[in-house]
Amino acid sequence: MTFDPFGDFATEGYLRNSLQLKDPVEVKESEHLAFEASIEEVLAYLAKKRPIDYKAVLKTHEILFSGFYPWAGKDRNVLVPHLAVFKGSQDDPHHTPFERPELIKRSIEYALELAANKKRFRDRPGEVMGQLASAHPFLDGNGRTILLVYMELCYRGKFAIDWSKTNKDAYLRALSDEIRDPFRGHLDSYLKPYVVDISSREDWPEVIGGIKGLDGLDKEGIIYANLDNPEIQRLYKTYRTQPIE
Repeated sequence: MTFDPFGDFATEGYLRNSLQLKDPVEVKESEHLAFEASIEEVLAYLAKKRPIDYKAVLKTHEILFSGFYPWAGKDRNVLVPHLAVFKGSQDDPHHTPFERPELIKRSIEYALELAANKKRFRDRPGEVMGQLASAHPFLDGNGRTILLVYMELCYRGKFAIDWSKTNKDAYLRALSDEIRDPFRGHLDSYLKPYVVDISSREDWPEVIGGIKGLDGLDKEGIIYANLDNPEIQRLYKTYRTQPIE
């Protein structure tokens, strides 16, 4: 966790956090405390927000993490528009490239459009989650922000995912496959057995508290690279070029 896209890790700590923490364990603990303290406020905000749009996604992140990250609610295109973000090594054929900064908003908005088709959404729940996750709009806190937005979208689609029966590693594998090779059913196949009829929002804090590895696509193996790098440009040209059905 020592590399920091802001370039001031030594003085400001990991991602310029408000406590200037550098130790990975302390960062995770403090970050998660901020998250847990804000869940109720976020759920109330999302329940009233009509419609769920890109600004709502930004606001969700701001509410959740402003107690720890002063930049909470700002996306990568605002903070580090010159950097690409990957999970895993660039040389690893199984690396996961996230969306280019300037396309984050469009990617999120497309996910929201997919969710608006309620029948398709229930039949293909992985498409929406995969599209949201591939956008990776924030420097940190993506998994938790996206999960809450996704749960609200499911609620409006009159269904829910029984997260208590999912497996962290299997879910993250399916999610990574969906990001690399979207709209081919990777995450649909994993999530569909766990689709249930709508659940009460009152149960959500307990449900969320029981989900492990919510930051699985945020800290572990995340690398940054300059978008001007010819190799990075080549990767993006060959990445996610399949037609969308």
